[in-house]
Amino acid sequence: MPFLQKSYESLDTLAEAIGQAIRAPITIENRHHQLLAYSTHPDSTDPARIATIIGRRVPEAVIEDLWESGILREVIDQDEPVVIPARLAVGLGERAAIVIKQHDEVLGYIWSLARTNPFTTQELAILQEGATIAKKLLMTIAMHERRISAELERFLLDVLASPTLSDPNRERLNELAPIAVASRLTIIECAQPITPQLAERLHYVLATQEAIEVVLHAIDGQQLLVWHYMKSELSDEEVELLAWAERFEQLLQDKFTESEPRIGISRRFFESDMLYAAAEEARRVTTLRRKFPLELATSRAFEQIGIYQLVPELARRIGLRLETHPTVERLQHYDSSHQTELVKTLEWYFYFDGNVKRVAAHLHIHPNTVLYRIRRIEELTNITQVSLPERSMIYLAIKAGQYRLED
Repeated sequence: MPFLQKSYESLDTLAEAIGQAIRAPITIENRHHQLLAYSTHPDSTDPARIATIIGRRVPEAVIEDLWESGILREVIDQDEPVVIPARLAVGLGERAAIVIKQHDEVLGYIWSLARTNPFTTQELAILQEGATIAKKLLMTIAMHERRISAELERFLLDVLASPTLSDPNRERLNELAPIAVASRLTIIECAQPITPQLAERLHYVLATQEAIEVVLHAIDGQQLLVWHYMKSELSDEEVELLAWAERFEQLLQDKFTESEPRIGISRRFFESDMLYAAAEEARRVTTLRRKFPLELATSRAFEQIGIYQLVPELARRIGLRLETHPTVERLQHYDSSHQTELVKTLEWYFYFDGNVKRVAAHLHIHPNTVLYRIRRIEELTNITQVSLPERSMIYLAIKAGQYRLED
């Protein structure tokens, strides 16, 4: 027999009705675990529910725990409510949960906090009935969100298509983002074009990031472009950003191994007119990380790539024969004539700051071989007598040549 009305005006009234019917606190979330509605609850509740209500979304640590334990996958795969044991390490008490789906598309979830007594069959049936009713409301919300998201995505791509920002676009961008917030443009680059299915999974992971506030995002081929800002004080922004970037990229690589995601982050900017330049900076980071995966393995932000910022421009000038370096040309000619690897040895000698053992380990040769090659380089170029700025230029010339060859 039905225990609830057939329809409700809002998710809030539905959550309250379910909570009264089974005498337990209820929360209703969307597919990204953002809080949509919740019922009243007694003074005794668990930390996860309190944090969800305060932050209007389930804490990131709770979501990660539920995924890693396989619990969330079980909830999604089942058509009936799943009773979940307490996960005290993340502040989660015992619960019952049911997914709200339209065919195979997840629309949201209903969660019920447990009481002293176990859930009865009738109470679990009420949860399932509530999910059926909530589906109609969530389908309307999801359709509205998809329309808005698609329109905003087209708008962002239009803005990023030109370095010049029109007045109407500037006004709209300023309405979307707070004034004088230290924004960043982050690109998530995948090894293949982002399909709708992959996009949904990426958006899900992005939506669970508590450290950032996303303003706009859009997909462009193999890249997901995200305009965001850190939820931190300006003085802590850079430190917090780099810590978040390390965690976030590791999370992406763990979840999307087949896509080989890497991220590139622009310098911070305070005006919407800088969006185009920020996107170019983020793209430069991802491009350079793709071409130099070892050297830039942990360099995720534009500030971290250092002198590599100059490599694309130097490569262009070399291609136009406007600029080159005689030392590199001399060593390349010697390598070609004698079947040696002096340029490669010098490259890694510079990279490892003259540490012969590390160079040898990287090139899989004996340290004495490295020393012999360095002596030969010195004989040909007097490399030990040149200044640090010139050494830097030689290194950049080597990397610029590699950049051109890999295009």
